[in-house]
Amino acid sequence: MEEDYGKRKHKHRRKQRSYVYILSLLLIVAWVLVIWHFSTQSYQQQTIQPWLHKWSEKVKIGSALPDVQFTYGELDYSLKQRPYDFVEFIFRKSAHLFVYAVLAVLIYGGLRYRKVRMWACIAAALTVVAIIASIDEYIQQFSPNRTSSIRDVGVDLLGGCGGIALYMAVNIVLRRFRSPRQSSDKRK
Repeated sequence: MEEDYGKRKHKHRRKQRSYVYILSLLLIVAWVLVIWHFSTQSYQQQTIQPWLHKWSEKVKIGSALPDVQFTYGELDYSLKQRPYDFVEFIFRKSAHLFVYAVLAVLIYGGLRYRKVRMWACIAAALTVVAIIASIDEYIQQFSPNRTSSIRDVGVDLLGGCGGIALYMAVNIVLRRFRSPRQSSDKRK
């Protein structure tokens, strides 16, 4: 009787793991489709500059900040000279970091849930990020007023690395918070 219970419990866990795996695959596919949807949009559909102009009536962008300048690709960005372009550039690159961090975490977390080795999970997640980012940049070259750049694939990979690192750090912290409680529960 007890043996039957153990078999049923094991079957239930396997079935539950399959559902979680399928759900994680669906989330990954959905996230990739979201990324590619944004790739097909024109610059005019994605620009935040109209919103920045409205918002800047209340707050002066760059007035209290030092002039920060840099070159990305062939374009120069300056907080004082072209504050809207500067802020939009920072927003767009931050979006790249975030979107690909989420993608990497979905892949890494899904594989770790399947008990795949950590380094294999990292390699797989970053490989998929590089492939999806490359396809994303390829798609962008066909969108009006958009440019495609290998530099953005590098930014996307940084986002993937950062996402995985953050995911791992949060897991370590959570385990440390759970450990004392679990060991004190076992003593009771």
